[in-house]
Amino acid sequence: MFAPETEALLESGCALIVGTVAADGTPHASRGWGLSICPDRTSVRLLLDASDRVAIENVATTGVIAVTGCDVPTLHSVQLKGHASAPVATSDPADMKVVETFRTDFFASVSRTEGTPIALLERLLPSTFAACTVTVQEVYDQTPGPRAGSRLRSSS
Repeated sequence: MFAPETEALLESGCALIVGTVAADGTPHASRGWGLSICPDRTSVRLLLDASDRVAIENVATTGVIAVTGCDVPTLHSVQLKGHASAPVATSDPADMKVVETFRTDFFASVSRTEGTPIALLERLLPSTFAACTVTVQEVYDQTPGPRAGSRLRSSS
């Protein structure tokens, strides 16, 4: 189960950095485009850029994944580690609503924090998305400071 403040962070317009691993152990970093906590509260639905063939292939092949959500102005960060289902292309209206809310909040936060015009940030938005379900096994506090790396939750 996620703490309410962890849920709020992850479902906000926080920066979502996604780490995946290829079958040969090669890591790959990419960006998430929205996340929602699943009803079971032990997994999340993550939206990826469908054109990021490396991330899609890594998730389909190994399923190994880490997702870090970071509040842009404060750097309050949480990392989820677990196993992801094979991504599927999505145009589901619920997923597109998550992407739109994420995009609006994330771009506004970046613009307020560093002054980048939203029109420039819009260039980052993918045209297609893929969804996967991540079964979360571990949750860590990754906020810079003395508690960084401390475990918040484990499935064991």
